[in-house]
Amino acid sequence: MGRVKVYDYLQDERDESWPSFTGGGWHHMGTTRMSDDRKQGVVDSNCRVHGIDNLYIAGSSCYVTAGAVNPTLTLIALTLRLSDYIKERMTKNL
Repeated sequence: MGRVKVYDYLQDERDESWPSFTGGGWHHMGTTRMSDDRKQGVVDSNCRVHGIDNLYIAGSSCYVTAGAVNPTLTLIALTLRLSDYIKERMTKNL
């Protein structure tokens, strides 16, 4: 059996301060938020930047929200889906 220790700063819902340390669990996510509505996000559901036909962003910054740390597998899935989409789009344009 394992033990879970929740840091004190995570237990106070009113505490908006930053912790005194930054461990390996901090990821920048949501800064180029995904939404089909350009007023709600930077990229569409195919990771294409709104208004720019050939600019794509494949990164955890596209996540609308983050459910947990370690977003790598979700990011790999997003990147593979984007690469399939771009390959298909390029094939149609040839």
